[in-house]
Amino acid sequence: MWGATVVLVTAIIIAWWEIPHLVHLGYYRELVVFSLLLLLAAAAGVLKVLGVAMPNPGDWVLAVLGPFGEFLQRLFH
Repeated sequence: MWGATVVLVTAIIIAWWEIPHLVHLGYYRELVVFSLLLLLAAAAGVLKVLGVAMPNPGDWVLAVLGPFGEFLQRLFH
């Protein structure tokens, strides 16, 4: 539980530090992207700290590109 709190507090501190600069400079699109990425990273961090099994992105890439790789192997052998 403390780990999740640390992750959330860290995300809040990062947002507190970065958001005023983005607003001051008028970088509203960057603010949206920054907020979404920070939210995604904080959620992934909390889930990881709580021990929730998370999928490996490499497995997704393998599932998508695996058949293409097999096709290329058959083509060149």
